[in-house]
Amino acid sequence: MNEINNTQENAPQGFEIKKYLFLAISYWYLFVISVTISFFVAKWVNSHAIPTYGLHSTIMLKSESNEEEVAGGLTLFSKRKNLDTQIGILSSFSLSEEAIKTLEFETSYYRDERFKTNYEIYKKSPFVVVYDTLYSQYTGLPVYVEFLNKNEVLISIEKFEVSKKIKIGQTFKYNNFKFKILHRDSVKFNNNIIGNKYFFIKNNITGVIKSYLNRMKIEVSPQGSSILWLWLVGTVPQKDADFLNKLTELYIQKGLDEKNQKAASIIEFIDKQLEGVSDSLRKTESSMQIFKQQNGTIDISNEGMLLLNRLTELGNYKIQQKNKIAYYKYLQEQLLNNDGVTTITSPSIMNINDAVLLSYLDKYSELLTEREMLDYSVKNDIPISQKLDLQISNMQKQILNHANKNIEVATKDLENINRNIAKTNKDINKLPVSERRMINIERKFNINDELYTHLLKRRMEAAITQASNKADTRILDKARAELAEKKSPDTAGNKKKGIMFGFIIPILFIVILEFFNNKIEDKSDIESRTNIPIYGTVGKNKYKSKLPVIEHPKSPISESFRAIRTNLKYILKNKENKIIVVTSSISGEGKSFISSNLASVIALSDKKTLLVGLDLRKPKLQEIFDFDNKIGVSSYLVEHATYNEIIRKTQTNNLYVAMPGMVPPNPAELIESERMNLFFEKAIKEFDYVIVDTPPIAVVTDAMLLTEIADAYLYVMRQDYSSKNVIKLIEDAKKDNNIENLGIILNDIQIKRSFDYSHGYGYGYGYGYGQGYYDESDLEEKSLLKKILTPFKNK
Repeated sequence: MNEINNTQENAPQGFEIKKYLFLAISYWYLFVISVTISFFVAKWVNSHAIPTYGLHSTIMLKSESNEEEVAGGLTLFSKRKNLDTQIGILSSFSLSEEAIKTLEFETSYYRDERFKTNYEIYKKSPFVVVYDTLYSQYTGLPVYVEFLNKNEVLISIEKFEVSKKIKIGQTFKYNNFKFKILHRDSVKFNNNIIGNKYFFIKNNITGVIKSYLNRMKIEVSPQGSSILWLWLVGTVPQKDADFLNKLTELYIQKGLDEKNQKAASIIEFIDKQLEGVSDSLRKTESSMQIFKQQNGTIDISNEGMLLLNRLTELGNYKIQQKNKIAYYKYLQEQLLNNDGVTTITSPSIMNINDAVLLSYLDKYSELLTEREMLDYSVKNDIPISQKLDLQISNMQKQILNHANKNIEVATKDLENINRNIAKTNKDINKLPVSERRMINIERKFNINDELYTHLLKRRMEAAITQASNKADTRILDKARAELAEKKSPDTAGNKKKGIMFGFIIPILFIVILEFFNNKIEDKSDIESRTNIPIYGTVGKNKYKSKLPVIEHPKSPISESFRAIRTNLKYILKNKENKIIVVTSSISGEGKSFISSNLASVIALSDKKTLLVGLDLRKPKLQEIFDFDNKIGVSSYLVEHATYNEIIRKTQTNNLYVAMPGMVPPNPAELIESERMNLFFEKAIKEFDYVIVDTPPIAVVTDAMLLTEIADAYLYVMRQDYSSKNVIKLIEDAKKDNNIENLGIILNDIQIKRSFDYSHGYGYGYGYGYGQGYYDESDLEEKSLLKKILTPFKNK
């Protein structure tokens, strides 16, 4: 009696894991199909995807202080070798461009695969292309090359529908294309390539550079060290290895060239100074030699020696001031004539000690380094770049102002020195002529000789530094194609993902199907939404007969009607004559089928039963019973027939039928008429049970007109057909019409056997499919195809 004593809450249930679990089991074939397809798709992806490989090279930077001393401090600039700067240089567009142009990556070579994805073969191509640099050439356009023999190829350009045979080394010309095909290695030519089809593409260099920069990653490992790892992932390991090796090679060479340039700049500056000093020294030596030849050896007096030493000291000081003026003018020239100068000779070369200038130049170096880092990563016209340019310009102005002031000071000092020299010369003029001349020659010689010796020493130091310069970066590991690690496709991973998606897709299908499925699937859908009891459930009629209770009395469906009959006995046990109204929401839910078989099963229990066809709008009983529908209830209600004329006895004992009759224009008014009440008064006196087949209440209200005379109201719902929304319609009808003994009959149920996730419908409430109780022919076994198609038919 579970159907009758339904006391569940009138609220929808939440997500039922058990329900969806058994739904998944019932759709097992979808999982098999989906997993199989997904697995083979993953396998196809693995076999057709172009593999990618990752490789790396490692370099170690030399640890340096903030200032680099070249030849004892002869140069100031040392671009700080911080990691960010070096990573910026390695990631620069210009360095990658130089590497790619050096490696001649302007052309990519492929083998034309008919059923596979074409992938680049790099140096494995049997030919190379030599372009005529006077022509722009087409970029991104495949040019097909087929070897006809060792010395002849067929050139094809599909876009232009061009095909031409040329000799190896012969020029091919078409519009903007002009090139030659040459053997990569004519000695090792393999005849097996004859007939094979290859193609090449002239690349856009900018696109190639961007591709490598996007794919290259640089990281510091271990953290805190000066070791850089350059990673690259691509489809051609050897090509990527060549790029990384060339990039690091150029990077190291540029650093070494920069250091050599610094030393060369110092040597150039010293050589310019030596030219003037050496001329003066030669003249002085010549004068001294002539003087000694004319006058012999002359001893200088003590007074003369004092004046000589004083004059020499003033001369040295004068030279220093002149050197100061020369250096500061050199500095101004460097800043004014060389935009963004990176190499300035240190003032220490001229024995100039200027702490303020050193601090200015140090700051200037820092700003230039920041500007250089910015150039590697962003455009020049952004605000931060403009700010740095302004700071550099301001620092240049400070250095120039400082140089001007020092030139003014040195000029004034030079004037004072000249006055002191003139005063000393007056004292010397008092000495004998020969001694006086000897002192002047000796003074000039000593000054020039000392300066010349100093400059030679500095030049030798710079030359030694230039000769002994070593790169600040050392390669720890070169990129090796044979050590490349395969990155994709992840063969095992793709198969796992394929299997996973093979399970996910049917699950999503089931969840979405259930989400949008508003049909009643089992009793739980009813029980969770209403307290109206379920009087019984009826299985799917697998027979051609529309009266299976008569023709197949031992079938499971017959037993379900017996169960409903038993339930109705309990409900109507205090009533002598019972009127049972059967209705539904819409047409097609099996209302007439339920009415006919319920009347039949009650009649079989030795109860005189009348089945009244009151669906006057769309009668169906004539399709079930072998009676015409010309005379029926409608005929009686319009007084065209008597009560006895419309009551017909069937071949089943105790079962009588009143057919609906012809469709009248006003069914509702006829059902409300007094003659209808008179009909039922006569019927309940003559029959034990009166079963009334009425129209669907969602279409018309005819069935609601019988609420006052009905002893029981059966509302038929059909599995996978009736909407869940009709439950509210039943609730409203019960409330508005005060219907007693309203119950639900769930029709057309298909038992899911072991996959049923609700408490079994159990035709007969516990009778089950007892062995020998039903006809064996009733338990029809489905074929595999029917099992697969049945759920879709139901939905």
